[in-house]
Amino acid sequence: MNKVFSYLFLVIVVLSHTGCSPKFDWREIRNNDSPFVATFPGKPASHNRDIDLDGMKVKLNMTAVDVNKISFAIAYAKIDNSDKSLQAQQQQHALSAMQIAMLKNIQGQVIQPAPAESPKNTITAMGKTPSGQPVKMLARFTQHGPWIFQVVMIGEEKSFTPEVADMFFGSIKFN
Repeated sequence: MNKVFSYLFLVIVVLSHTGCSPKFDWREIRNNDSPFVATFPGKPASHNRDIDLDGMKVKLNMTAVDVNKISFAIAYAKIDNSDKSLQAQQQQHALSAMQIAMLKNIQGQVIQPAPAESPKNTITAMGKTPSGQPVKMLARFTQHGPWIFQVVMIGEEKSFTPEVADMFFGSIKFN
């Protein structure tokens, strides 16, 4: 499981080192293949990969961009089961695995209570990159229909503002 989320963290790090302008250029992203609409602060890239979420194999899709030393990412996977009770259990198990792995990736600790700038229904964590640089993470782990979502902002703490967090998290609409 940690190997899978190391991949996700690597994707975020790679995106953070691409030639992106620090200026926020908000744009609504719609994709026929994705179960969401969101406003990103730049043109995101999309990737997908088959992963193992603590024993559950899924195709994880990710749409992400790095702007102003913050990575903005939405990862999502479909967990569909004709037994809706079992589906809900599988989704919660997968979401828990995603959260644990993201915290491990940044060697992070959830901040209690969450800072005022944290969007509703999110966790806020402080941690560090593999190179030891401090990072802040705002993350929401949720489901909608058969889909599970990991919505993340991660980067330098000084780059986080309530307006940026509200714009990104507040723009997300699930299809």
